[in-house]
Amino acid sequence: MPEGEAPFLQTREENGITVAQPHVPPQEEWLPRVSAANQTIVRELVGPFLRTGGFCGGVRWHYAPMATYMRDLGDCRTVVYDCMDELSAFKGAPSELVERERELMAEADVMFTGGLSMWLNKRQHHSNCHRFDSGVDVEHFGRATLPDTPVPEDARRLAHPVLGYYGVIDERMDYDAIRALSEAFPEGTVLLIGPVTKVDPAELPRAENLVYVGQRTYADLPGYLKAFDVALVPFADNPATRFLSPTKTLEYFAGRKPVVSSPVKDVVENYAEIVRLARSPQEYVDACRAALAEDNSRRTRLGEERANEKTWDAIVAQMAALVAQAEERRAAA
Repeated sequence: MPEGEAPFLQTREENGITVAQPHVPPQEEWLPRVSAANQTIVRELVGPFLRTGGFCGGVRWHYAPMATYMRDLGDCRTVVYDCMDELSAFKGAPSELVERERELMAEADVMFTGGLSMWLNKRQHHSNCHRFDSGVDVEHFGRATLPDTPVPEDARRLAHPVLGYYGVIDERMDYDAIRALSEAFPEGTVLLIGPVTKVDPAELPRAENLVYVGQRTYADLPGYLKAFDVALVPFADNPATRFLSPTKTLEYFAGRKPVVSSPVKDVVENYAEIVRLARSPQEYVDACRAALAEDNSRRTRLGEERANEKTWDAIVAQMAALVAQAEERRAAA
C-alpha cells in the first residue's frame, strides 16, 4: 500500500472461496518477513474479519512458517503444514525461520511436501508426512498447442528459435547457462518471463537477444509457452535448489514442448527419460541444439502421459482424504 495510506483489508469472492488480503505500511526493502508492527496490524484486521464472518474453526493451513503469528486468530483445531520449498535456504531467509518451522511441525496434524528430496528430509521430523509432487492444469497449459491461442504481442515477433523460461528470476537461476545460450544462438531469442526478486537487475546477463518481459498473468502463460521452441528449467546447483520440485516441468509437458533442465533431483527422478539434462553452460547449448534438431515425438508423448497422471484435481482429492483423517484423529483425541 502507498506510504501514508491507512491499513485496510481487501476481500473478494472467487469460486466459493473468500480471499482476504491485508494491506499494510511499507517495510524495509526485501525484508522477507512481516515486521512486528505490521504483524499487529494484520492481526487487528484479520481477527475480527474471521470472527464476524463465521470463519473460525475448521483447518489452519500453512505454506510458510513465518505466518504462525496468526495461529490463534481462527481458533482452528486441525493444522496442516504444506511445505513446498526449503525456505531457510533462500537468500535473505530470516534467522528465526528454522525455529518457527520446528514449532509449526510440532503443531501440525498432517504435513505435505513437494517432491522426493523434500519428503526424505522432512519425514524425519514429522510422523504423518506425505509426499505430493507438483501437479498441472493440463487443459490450461494444453492451450499452447491450439491454433487459436494467441501469442502475446511482446513475444509474437521474436526471432526463432525461442528458448523460453517462465517463473521467478532470483538467486536460483543459472545465469552462466543463460548467458551461454544467448551467445550460442545469436539468430534466436532467450525469453525470460517473470518477476526479478532478491537479485540486482543490473547484474543480470544482458544481450540484444536476451529478453526480459517481467511478470505476466497465469492466463497469459499458455500463449507465451506457445512461442517457445525449447522450454528451459535453468536452475543453478546451490542450497536454494536442493529440494526444488519445479511445477513448470509438467506445464511444459502439457504444452508439448521439448524441455532442457538442470539436474534437479526431482526432475531427474521423475522425468529423466523425457527432459534433456544439462550440468554446464555448454551442455545447455548442446541439449538445446539437440532439442531443435532431433525427433521429440517419443519424449512429447511420455511428457503428455505424465502430465495427465498428475492433475491438481487428483492431488487435491488425496490431500483432502488425509486432512479428513487428521480431523477424525483430532476429534477422537
